[in-house]
Amino acid sequence: MKFFYRIFKIIVAVAVIILIADVMLVFGMAHYRPPIQKADAVIVLGAAINTPALYNRTVEGLGLYNAGNAGVMVLSGGKIAEADISEAQYMEKVIKKNSPRLPKYILEDQSHTTYENIKNSQAKLDKSGSVIIVSDQFHLARSVLTAYRAGFKPVYWSAPKPDYYTNKELRYYYIRELVAMISYIPHFIKG
Repeated sequence: MKFFYRIFKIIVAVAVIILIADVMLVFGMAHYRPPIQKADAVIVLGAAINTPALYNRTVEGLGLYNAGNAGVMVLSGGKIAEADISEAQYMEKVIKKNSPRLPKYILEDQSHTTYENIKNSQAKLDKSGSVIIVSDQFHLARSVLTAYRAGFKPVYWSAPKPDYYTNKELRYYYIRELVAMISYIPHFIKG
């Protein structure tokens, strides 16, 4: 019986450590922005089309590109429904509407998860150089860690101001992201 109690204590201790690390990473990376150096690419991660999230992520990425922070943009996101355009195609429309001169960009329109966003973008870039990941602030930790484990180095990150979310929506997305981070542990381990 002592053996099982000891195993139980170890499992609980490991779970608590993982939970604390999870919270620190999600909230820490959401509110900390490293100074962005020039990178090989800026990867804008998808969200549902026709949403303020995808629009603002795209504009944020475009601003970074126009400021000379990257040589190319990767617009990453597939279709949610067969009748829709892809998230990448929606981002392309946003760029054409908001930029007098088109940036150099690559469409990655096959991904449906954060892991696929990073891996498919990496394949389109043909190398693992330095990148700037653009997503919503609650999604940055998982995105950046996935990019880092995929071999991108260094990895910088940025996010638009989240004023298009209500406080209730932000709470929901942060809680959802805490769970998603734990589900991504195998991706963080294997890269």
